[in-house]
Amino acid sequence: MKNFLRKSLIDTAHLLEVFAKQLRGAADKVIPEKRLFLLDCEAQNWENVRPCFVLSTGRSGTLLLNNVLAFSPNASPLHEPVPELYRPSRLAYEKISHSPKIFREVFKSAREEYILKAARQDKVYIETNNQCTFFAPVIRDIFPNAIFIHLVRHPGSFVRSGIRRKWYTGEHSHDIGRIVPLNGELKENWETLSLIEKNAWLWNETNKFIEDFKKDLPPESCLYVKAEQLFKDIKITEKIYNFIGLEEFNRKKVAKAIRKPANVQKKGDFPPYKNWPQADKERFKKMTPLAAKYGYEL
Repeated sequence: MKNFLRKSLIDTAHLLEVFAKQLRGAADKVIPEKRLFLLDCEAQNWENVRPCFVLSTGRSGTLLLNNVLAFSPNASPLHEPVPELYRPSRLAYEKISHSPKIFREVFKSAREEYILKAARQDKVYIETNNQCTFFAPVIRDIFPNAIFIHLVRHPGSFVRSGIRRKWYTGEHSHDIGRIVPLNGELKENWETLSLIEKNAWLWNETNKFIEDFKKDLPPESCLYVKAEQLFKDIKITEKIYNFIGLEEFNRKKVAKAIRKPANVQKKGDFPPYKNWPQADKERFKKMTPLAAKYGYEL
C-alpha cells in the first residue's frame, strides 16, 4: 500500500511539473520577444542589461521580496534559479580573490540565459537567491551595469532561524555549501563552538563580505534595506521599485503581500533572542560586531 501511494504521489508530482512547464511556455509565447542572442550581448559587453542581485545571508525576507517584485510587469525575479550554486558559492567565499576568472565563467554560465531571456522581454532580471552573494566581486565584471540590494535581518532572528533549520549540524542538505572560518583561532576551535556562535559568525562574516565588496561600488549602484522595515513599511518596497526601475507599483497588492510574510519558519523549537540565557547572548554578541553598525540593539 505504501509503495502504491508513493508511486501515485511521484506520478502526480511529475504531471504537475509537466503542466507547470507547459503553462510557463504558453505564458512566454504571449509576451513578444526581441531577436536577441548571446553573441549580441557579448558584442555589447552585456552593457545592454541592468540586472539586480540581492546580497544577503538568506533567511532575511528574500522570498517575500521576490513575490512583491513579481507584481511589476517589467520584473523577472527569481528566488531559486537553477543551478543554485551551493558548492560554488562556498568556494567563491574561499577563493574568488585568487581565481576571479574561473568564478566569472562559473557565474556567467549559470545566469546568462536567464538574463538574456529577461532582456528579450524587456524585463529586469532580479536574483533574490542569497547564493549569489559570494560571487558579488565578479558580477560587475560580467554585467557592468548590475545593481545590488543589501538585505539585512536582525542577527538574533537569523540565528534562531538557522538553528531551527539545523544549520551546521550536518543534518541540513545545504550544509555542504555553508561557509566556515578559513584560518586563525576560530578555525582551530570551530568544532567546540555552539550552534548560536556558528550561526552568529555566519551572519557577521557574510555581511562583512558584503560590506567589503560595497567599498569599491558606486553608491548609486547599491541599496541597503533592513528586513524588518521591508516587512512593515510599504514605502520600502516602493523605494526598491524605484531603485531597480520597475513599473506599475501596486500599493494594494504589496500591502496585502507584506501582511503575510512568505517562507516563515514553522519547524524546529528554539526560543526568540529575547528569551536566551544571558551567557548565550554574551557569546552571541562577541560574534556579531556588525550588529551595532546596522542599529540592532543586542
